[in-house]
Amino acid sequence: MKHSVALWFLLMALSGLGSRRSCAQSAAELRFETLTNAHGLTENSVYSITQDAKGFLWVGTQDGLSRYDGVGFRTFRSDARRPSSLASNFVLSLCHDQVGQLWVGTAGGLSRYNPRTGRFRTYRAEPGDSSGLTNNFIRAVYCDRQGRVWAGAEDGLHEISPAGRRFRLFRHAAKVAGSVRQNSVRALAQDRAGTLWVGTGEGAVSRLDTARRLLLTDPRLTPAGAITTLCPDRKGGLWVGSETGLLRYLPPANGATRVFVPGAAPGQLPPGAVRSLLEDQQGTIWVGTSEGLCRYEPATGTFSRIVHQPRQPLSLPDNTVQALFQGTSGLLWVGTEAGLAYTDPSPRPFGSIPVAAAPTPVWAVTSDSAGRLWIGTEEQGLVCYEPGSGQRRVFRHNPAQPGSLAQDFVRALCFGKDGRLWVGTQSQGLDCLLPGATEFVHYRHRTDKPGSLSDDFIRSLYQDRAGRLWVGTEGGLNRLDASAQRFTSFRNKPNDAGSLSNNFVRVTLQDRTGRLWIGTGGGGLCSFDPATGRFTTFRADGGNPRSLSSNFVRCLLQDQRGTLWVGTEGGGFCRLDDPAKGRFTVFRESEGLPNDVVYAMQEDQQSNIWLSTNKGLARFNPRTGQFHTFDERNGLLQDEFNAGASHRAADGRLYFGGVKGLVSFLPAAVQTNPVPPPVVLTGFRRFNRAVELPDTSITERRVLQLAPQDYFFSLEFAALNLRQAEKNRYAYMLEGFDKGWIEAGRRREATYTNLDPGQYTFRVRASNNDGVWNRQGAALRIIVTPPWYRTWWFRVGLSWAVFGLLFMAYRVRVRQLLALERVRHSIARDLHDDMGSTLSSISILSQIARNHQRQHRTEQAAAVLEQIGESSRRMLDAMDDIVWAINPAHDSLDDVAARMRAFASEVLEAHGIEFSFQVAPAVQGLKLNMRARREFFLLFKEAINNLAKYAQCRHARIQLAYEQGLLHLTVQDDGIGFDPIQPAQGGGNGLANMRSRAAAMAGHLLIETAPGQGTTLHLKVPLSD
Repeated sequence: MKHSVALWFLLMALSGLGSRRSCAQSAAELRFETLTNAHGLTENSVYSITQDAKGFLWVGTQDGLSRYDGVGFRTFRSDARRPSSLASNFVLSLCHDQVGQLWVGTAGGLSRYNPRTGRFRTYRAEPGDSSGLTNNFIRAVYCDRQGRVWAGAEDGLHEISPAGRRFRLFRHAAKVAGSVRQNSVRALAQDRAGTLWVGTGEGAVSRLDTARRLLLTDPRLTPAGAITTLCPDRKGGLWVGSETGLLRYLPPANGATRVFVPGAAPGQLPPGAVRSLLEDQQGTIWVGTSEGLCRYEPATGTFSRIVHQPRQPLSLPDNTVQALFQGTSGLLWVGTEAGLAYTDPSPRPFGSIPVAAAPTPVWAVTSDSAGRLWIGTEEQGLVCYEPGSGQRRVFRHNPAQPGSLAQDFVRALCFGKDGRLWVGTQSQGLDCLLPGATEFVHYRHRTDKPGSLSDDFIRSLYQDRAGRLWVGTEGGLNRLDASAQRFTSFRNKPNDAGSLSNNFVRVTLQDRTGRLWIGTGGGGLCSFDPATGRFTTFRADGGNPRSLSSNFVRCLLQDQRGTLWVGTEGGGFCRLDDPAKGRFTVFRESEGLPNDVVYAMQEDQQSNIWLSTNKGLARFNPRTGQFHTFDERNGLLQDEFNAGASHRAADGRLYFGGVKGLVSFLPAAVQTNPVPPPVVLTGFRRFNRAVELPDTSITERRVLQLAPQDYFFSLEFAALNLRQAEKNRYAYMLEGFDKGWIEAGRRREATYTNLDPGQYTFRVRASNNDGVWNRQGAALRIIVTPPWYRTWWFRVGLSWAVFGLLFMAYRVRVRQLLALERVRHSIARDLHDDMGSTLSSISILSQIARNHQRQHRTEQAAAVLEQIGESSRRMLDAMDDIVWAINPAHDSLDDVAARMRAFASEVLEAHGIEFSFQVAPAVQGLKLNMRARREFFLLFKEAINNLAKYAQCRHARIQLAYEQGLLHLTVQDDGIGFDPIQPAQGGGNGLANMRSRAAAMAGHLLIETAPGQGTTLHLKVPLSD
């Protein structure tokens, strides 16, 4: 990278060797771009400037510290709530140490910035602590080549170890030789020999004797006034700036000093304090004063002064120059009271020709065999310029002289093979200047003279290989017959497709085959076949991308390979690929052209095509299709040019005319920036809000881990090429997500949403202002962590849980099937026991009834039939109970209670027993499974039947309740009761059946009774599946 930078500056130094006024910029020609708080600078009073190893520019102001990446600023300020913030907002001095840390001298202490963490560590004076700073007002901070950090405070000089752990104080001691001359240290600098120089507020400069650890003062280095700045030069000298002026000191080998006395005379240092000094990469000394910026001219020992010009937007923004710095880009950075300014002090390849005393539009340019330039201007006549001597001769229109120039507005120029100069005017026809003559011959349009010009508005002149002059006008194309002094006119004929397409002829060119090409203003491009006298027209077709891009043709060029190029108005420029089919390739702004209006084209000796536009000059490489744009910031006289105003001289120099004058340059001297830009990440945003990352800044970070909720984030990046940084271009890709590189143009941010969990790599690369790419760029590994429900441990746990649930479901299903099987067995048993026995008894009784009928015993037969009917009814009731029990619709206890009430009513009312049936609210909505419901209901039926048959009661009470997971059934009567040890006759089997059913439900049955005291039945059944 260092070799590339060195090559860049060597090329820039050589670039002006052949130019006229471009070999070296005068101080007055320097153009400054200014950055202020409107651009993001924290404050406009700039006191210090430096650049770190990555390429960031750091700017210390009166209200904070700013970091500049070529496009935007990031601000650092003091915040009492954050111990890791800047010591004070008043930043006085800056320097970078060998490990990349930034040291910041402020009015409130010394801060050290760690770029890895993005945090500051601040050192302040503590009362009674002599091991650290003794004063917080740090005017100067300097990092020497030995890795030490020096801080100049108001009461002495501090030597600080690189890690900031040890401080050593140098203070003035009246009787100690080698102490600091005065405690207020204002300036620090180290020369090439390694000597550290110290300037104080008293006006003395001392040097540090590192061996003896002493500060030695030379009495010759005691200018009047406080020392403000020090600058060692490459010749071993030391420049000393003070409140009263400037001196240059040569070390002991010479010992001479030169004092530059301020004054008002031209070439003198201006009155006022010297605020800053800089030796640039070319060895030029720059002096920032309170009255402007000065450049030292060693050849004359004088100063060129640059001051603020209120009416010039590209002038120095303010005369108080407090800081000077030159970074790796070669730009000169100037800190003023009105913002941060920068300029390019290197020689510029683009010069200009002094056409007139004031800026004058140039519409035509050519040269004669002697190398003199002939320049057609707008209202300033025809200028003949001698490049060697700089002499000018001007031809103007003089109404009193018929042989003078016909008009001062010259639109076209052409030298004939015989040395004649043909001059096309804006509206007064064609002039001819014979070799050695001083008067012009005039050719004008005359309606009464056949063979005259078709129109006096001349727009182009061209002489073909046969020596014929072609004159393009706003009224058609004219060919001059020199021998007859007559013009043959070609005009548009509406009904003739083989005629000229449009009468507004802007440009004419003959190709290698002898065909003539004519560019018109509205009729497209025409080719003329001299043999047939017919025209073929190529027009723009919006539906055909391979057609001519615009019908308004401004210029034509056939390159060394024979390719025809067409410059248009609003359509860029086109390459004619197939004349027979009219196929073109179009180049527009989207391909890199700075503007789609192309005024003129010239090919240089390296086969590059130069194009003038409304936004500067473009250099186009036909082999690569790459454009490079040059504008006023590159030293051009203007960005806007004029149609047809271009010329290539015999020495290869190119000329382009524009709205302010004539630009001149040697194409080989125009070098591009060969240094690929450093690429860094500058910011991380979450949901469009900037986020400060813990531990490691985004610039230094290699891995970024995102939580699941960080599903919308952005990464900001920058190419740290500060030279015309707005021309930097970017491309990025998220490996693992994007399918290829995304061309971002000037956009410096990439946004992603809803990334799947996993690992990705974000890559960004960039090109500099001249299109040189850093293909390696910057990379950041991004890990998107999954939400808890998508982690491996959750999935394993979920798998086990699902397996457990399935197993549990299987077990439940098995239990349900077993329970169903038991129910089936129970139903089958009941059907077999109850229904079987009942059917058997019915069968026997039926046989008995038949026997009684045969013997005509009617009464006996009727009694038997009555028994058969009773048995059938019992069987139907039992079947009804079974069907009801197995129906899931009756799981609710509400249905059970309703059936119980109906059964009790049917049985008890038939026996004249009054009863009450109470259901507690808590029972409502509860459910019983099929088996429990059947057992519960049958047990209840057994209890009611026993009550009706044996209790001999008048009243009964039935109650359902639910408490603590148990269903309570209470059946109470006021009957005769019985002895539980000796059950009543016929009730023993019933009690046994009820206990059996209670056990089947895992319930508990309790019967409270005694003879003559009635009976109470208590049943408690747990509700479960």
